Amino acid sequence: MRWTTFANRAGQSTGAGIADPEVPEPRRKAIGPALQGLIAFIIYLAAFVALSGHALFPHLNVPKVGQDKVDPNFYVWAWSWWPYALTHGLNPLHSHLIGAPGGYNLAWATTSPAVAVLVWPITAAAGPIAAFNVTLLLAPPASAWAAFVAARKLTGKFWPALLAGPVYGFSSYELSHDASGQPNLTVTLLPALMVYLVLLWWDGTLKRTGYVIWMTVAVALEFYTFVEAFAEITIVGTAALVVGLAVAGAAVRPKIARLAVYTAAAYAGAIVIASPYLFYALRNFPKVFVRQKPQFSLDLASLVIPGKHRLFGMNWLAAASGHLRETASYIAIPMLVLFVLLAVFTWSSRLVRMLTALFAVIILLTLGPHLIIDSRREFTLPWSGIWRLPLLRSAEPVRFIDLGYLILALGMAIWLSTVTVRRTVLWARWALAVAALAAVFADVPSLASVVVPPDPPQYWEKANPQLKISNDIPVFFTAGTYKKYVKPGENVVILSHRGNAGMLFQAYTDFYFRIGGGFINDALSRADALPQDVGALRQPTRQRIQDFENYARRAGVGALIVENAWAEKWMYIFATLGFKSTDTGGVTIFQVTPAK
Repeated sequence: MRWTTFANRAGQSTGAGIADPEVPEPRRKAIGPALQGLIAFIIYLAAFVALSGHALFPHLNVPKVGQDKVDPNFYVWAWSWWPYALTHGLNPLHSHLIGAPGGYNLAWATTSPAVAVLVWPITAAAGPIAAFNVTLLLAPPASAWAAFVAARKLTGKFWPALLAGPVYGFSSYELSHDASGQPNLTVTLLPALMVYLVLLWWDGTLKRTGYVIWMTVAVALEFYTFVEAFAEITIVGTAALVVGLAVAGAAVRPKIARLAVYTAAAYAGAIVIASPYLFYALRNFPKVFVRQKPQFSLDLASLVIPGKHRLFGMNWLAAASGHLRETASYIAIPMLVLFVLLAVFTWSSRLVRMLTALFAVIILLTLGPHLIIDSRREFTLPWSGIWRLPLLRSAEPVRFIDLGYLILALGMAIWLSTVTVRRTVLWARWALAVAALAAVFADVPSLASVVVPPDPPQYWEKANPQLKISNDIPVFFTAGTYKKYVKPGENVVILSHRGNAGMLFQAYTDFYFRIGGGFINDALSRADALPQDVGALRQPTRQRIQDFENYARRAGVGALIVENAWAEKWMYIFATLGFKSTDTGGVTIFQVTPAK
């Protein structure tokens, strides 16, 4: 649908029968695609802030999201680390400021350097916590906008594209990971923009050189945003070209072949841009980095069975939804019905056939090495061997579903823009589309819904004392008190029930001190973000105490800092070991004599 503004025609005849030359004839003024895109983004942003980000928006400098988990504060740290490393001449792919004494290899951690650099101005002006919170607020609307842009280009219609955008940007995958504080999984606008670039080239708006340059930039940015997503896009993009060649007519196949060549050239350029990262990562490949577990694959039941918070009063589904390991892949029956009806009634369209086949390929990829239905492993799939390849053995197959949502978004835009002469059919199409969106968005998870953990994570003791949880940064850090007790560059260990608190506080203080431990991912670091010899003191023995003292000397630990508001009883064990303690600014400091 084109938006137009109508005006009365001017230039009517004067009394002499001659038109006034100074009064031009007004023309219809259509709102252009760029302004339509801006309007769509504003709508998406306002809706997301109202539905999910309202509690976060007024408190951007407070770490509110997922403080019982380790990922959010890792990204707060990463948003601060990249500017710090680049401005101090440090290797950004290996940090000696965490994981003391040896440091951590970050090449196989998802630090998302492209995003960290993009939000650098916010980090510099307001700090890494504010930059992280702004990222969470902008990521879903930006992804929805990118899908809108692609759908608007594909159909030429505003309203179908406007409804299609949230199918991708506000999907269960996007919103659940955003509420978990995982921007590597929610900054997903680039795949949709790549589709947009292909459409621009296809209709001749973008010429060969422009396409190769812009696609090179997009692919390189995706690599530096999330390497796993880069690999997934490469696989699905290759499949799209193959399927396109299979369904296209003979006259179109040479054009698809040229598209493949130009895209390959763009990938070659992106690899060159990514080569410093790739070279370092491949030279420092972890010895043990296999993450193929059942929970990382798609459970087919999760496509149609909602999570417990989306049951629509159907309590009989509660047991089934409670069994599901993965709820970020929920598509809902109305959305699947819409896509099936699109395929059935418009099968003559080669584009629809391509999207249908590509969606099927994506679902097969999300299944991973085994078929899982309702949390039960049924059998091993014939292509299970691909998940042992170097670049895929550390991937999570279910994450392919994000690209499936993009296919569904484009399908919805086509569904709503298909011409029909019967008004009842038109209204039925729109009603089904609205129902599909409503089923997915029945209960949008709030960015503040995980502020206070209802239960301790499994890797913490269940017998915790009553925690007086506060999300605020302790005054010890905000008032600069830490400078009285910790020397610049000194190694400390932060103990807190708050996830990855050490990396959070280190980033907040602009890397004033080093820390022992820290979480970078579940394959390369401990889930509690503590050094092994410190975490073992939950159940102290004489040998474990000796191991801790050896570690403290070896790593040059100067102080152990317990965040009182998130403290567990065992964290005060150091007083029984003879360390002098001081309570100040919301923390307890145990002074340790560092190794000389």
